[in-house]
Formats: sequence, structure tokens, C-alpha cells
Amino acid sequence: MSFLTGALAPPSGSPLLGSLVAGFILLVVGLAALTARRPHLGPLASPVGTRRAVLYALVFALCSVAFWRVVSPALLGREQSPWLLALGDVIFVTLGLFAWVMALAEGYEWRDYGIRAPQPSRFVLTLLLGVGAAALYSFRGYLAVATERVRVTPDSLVFALVFAAIGSALPEELLFRGYLQGSLEGRTRRWAQVVIPALAFTVFRSLRFLPGVEQTPSEWVLYILRVALPLGLWWGLMRDLAGGSLWPCLISHFLLEFGTALASVSPPAS
Repeated sequence: MSFLTGALAPPSGSPLLGSLVAGFILLVVGLAALTARRPHLGPLASPVGTRRAVLYALVFALCSVAFWRVVSPALLGREQSPWLLALGDVIFVTLGLFAWVMALAEGYEWRDYGIRAPQPSRFVLTLLLGVGAAALYSFRGYLAVATERVRVTPDSLVFALVFAAIGSALPEELLFRGYLQGSLEGRTRRWAQVVIPALAFTVFRSLRFLPGVEQTPSEWVLYILRVALPLGLWWGLMRDLAGGSLWPCLISHFLLEFGTALASVSPPAS
């Protein structure tokens, strides 16, 4: 009984209740403010569309920073207790719902955000580019799972799947490559359509991974230059090469996050 209590009870000082509550408050207040003042529906590719995409991304970034403080012990491999993994599942579904509510409230067609089938030849090319990026950044994670250095459990598998698909790939791609990049189509130069969302994505990721206990300022800068910015540019280029389709980016993003998360949250093999 003492073992079960220790496994299921949260460790001292965690989760950070203040961060958890702040995240939900920011999310609810931000969504309410943006959806209650929805202007007349115009084309997504417009200054209004860009402004609203940035506002949604800002709200998402702020609540993600708060939520990250709660789930980071699991995603960084320091804590694999069932209660934290279950709480993480709830948080990731909440982030996915944020993007879903945003898309419904804005009133655009899903294809406007890039949820449409690409041409087969373009799909193959961009998918190969996406799989290459996923392999480059998450190779160690998949290797750890394949060589059984970690023990995959039902809890860790569900956590990694929900995080990669609903808590990361769907909302981030829909926000940055879907809404923001889509709002720039036909209004800016082609390179700007890729670079501007990539910079916004980099700022978002840099806020979520602020230096502190997990990493030093120098490690934070290296993360920005080696991971966040290159991925933002790469996924933006992929959407452009796919003719505006978001599917290759979604698949690449999912594969990258899934392998890393699964290796982190799975306990070491005994």
C-alpha cells in the first residue's frame, strides 16, 4: 500500500498548482476575448488574419509556458509517475482543443489552414524531407526504444501519443504554418511567408524553454539556433513545397515529438 501511495501521490511541490491554474485562466480568458470580438469574416490571407493569428499564437504561448512548468519533469525524463502522466494527457487535450476552438470560431474552411491533400508527387517529396528532420532530431529517442534501453508502458505510450499528436503537432502546425503562414499568402514575398512564421515559432519555443533549472542560458541559445529556428524554417518550407498542404508538416512534427517523448517518459529498462 505504501508503494502505491508513493507512486500515485504527487511529489513535494509538484505539480505547480499556480502554474496549472494560470495556464487554464490564460487559455479561457484569451479565447473568450478573441472569439467574443470576432470581426466580420474576411479572407484568411489579409492583415486582419495575420493580426488575429499572432494574437492566438500569443495566448497559446503564454498558457503553454504555464503548462510546461507542470509537465516538464515528465517530458525531460525526471518524473514518470502515473498521476503526472495522466495530468499531462489532460493538458495536451486542452491545448488541442484550443486550436480546434480557434479554427471553428474563425469560420474559415479547414483547407484554408492547409488541411487538404497535396499533389502525390509533392507529398512524397515533402514527406521525405519531414521524415529526415524527424530522424535527425529524434534518432536517439527511437534508438532507445528499439534497443529496449527504456521500458515502454501503457501510460508512457498514451502520454507520448497524446503529446505528439494533440498537444504539439496539431496546435502548433495549425497556428504557425496553418493560420499565420496562410494569412501571408499572396501578400508578402515567398521567403517572408516562410521566415515570419518561423520566427514566431522560434519565439514561442524559446519562451517555453526559458533557461532555468532545466538548462543554462548558453544551452537555451543553442536550442534556439540548433532546434527551434531550423525546424520552424524547415516546416515552413515544407508547407510551401507541398503547395500549401499542412499534412507533411503534421506528420513530421508528430514523428519528431513522439520518439523523443516516448524515450523520455518511459522508465529505464531494469
